[in-house]
Amino acid sequence: MSRLRVMCLSNMYPGPGAPDYGAFIERMCDALEDRGAQVDRVVIRTRASGRLRTPAKYAGLTARAIARARRADVIWAHYLFPTGLIAAIAGGASRTPWVVTAHGGDVANLGRGAVRRLSAPGVRGARSTICVSTWLASRMSQEGLPPRGLEVISMGVDDRRFTVADPGPARSRLGIPADAPLVLAVGGLTERKNPLGLVRAFARMRSADHPDARLAFVGDGPLAGAVDAEARRLGVDAGVTRTGTLPNAGVVDWMSAADVVAQVSLVEPLGVAALEAMASGRPVVGTSVGGLREVVPDGVAGAIVDPRDDAAIAAALARMIDAPPSPTACRDAAMAHSLAHEADAVLDVLRHASGVPA
Repeated sequence: MSRLRVMCLSNMYPGPGAPDYGAFIERMCDALEDRGAQVDRVVIRTRASGRLRTPAKYAGLTARAIARARRADVIWAHYLFPTGLIAAIAGGASRTPWVVTAHGGDVANLGRGAVRRLSAPGVRGARSTICVSTWLASRMSQEGLPPRGLEVISMGVDDRRFTVADPGPARSRLGIPADAPLVLAVGGLTERKNPLGLVRAFARMRSADHPDARLAFVGDGPLAGAVDAEARRLGVDAGVTRTGTLPNAGVVDWMSAADVVAQVSLVEPLGVAALEAMASGRPVVGTSVGGLREVVPDGVAGAIVDPRDDAAIAAALARMIDAPPSPTACRDAAMAHSLAHEADAVLDVLRHASGVPA
């Protein structure tokens, strides 16, 4: 088999000050290398931004992409803009084919005309467009930029890291009582992730069925203070924990300790945290808006709910605590999207786009 030379182009990638920044891209690159590909990572490893810093950061990424594209058989760009546009520039200059992956926020931004115009060269010139869900591909078309050569492939879940485990040791490390039901949410504390709706649903469930239940938020964001305030207003602040951003190992512990993982975003293109939960044998209460229902089988490994219906969220959380699906059923649902499975699919797309024979 010929060794495929892939240039991974991403404006998100883990770095010393941001170990979780685009960690899913790093894991996929590692998996491609495990399969024999040579991966040149042309990436940005910092969240730092500013009026001068941001243009300089992307100018540097573009220059590096142009300089190194000639050594690649295929460019794999993450996000439609700006990296999709950079792929078109570097690929056009070097006559190197490219594939672009849409992840979610980049598609939402297509509603802005300038972003859609700047995203178009990367999509229309790509040999293939990977979307992490069918819903996201439909959204691209609705926004006037249909994906070319569509492939639906998630970024996968690391099922070697997230495994079914006895919750006891993790609960002991985290200081969670063994008999206290634990609801977990993993992700940014942003309006889209709907943390305030989850606090309200949790308070409703706690008062009706589970007075000793706990709710933990793993992640940070602009609504952190609002989450604390809402918990105090509803009288459940003693049962609500915020950990801030954690490295992956810390997330594993919380997944092991949880009874149910909630991902009740107002819209969710896919939901990596849901895959991690199911791989850990934990059920998911997930949003009906977006692509999450494509990976969480309703009634088998969790429950799909209207994210604006606090009562429905509360009822689903209580149901998953009182009569959870088996850990095996949850794990099986996640394995359809394992990192190994999705890496094989991505490698096939990249090899086909490159024209390099297997």
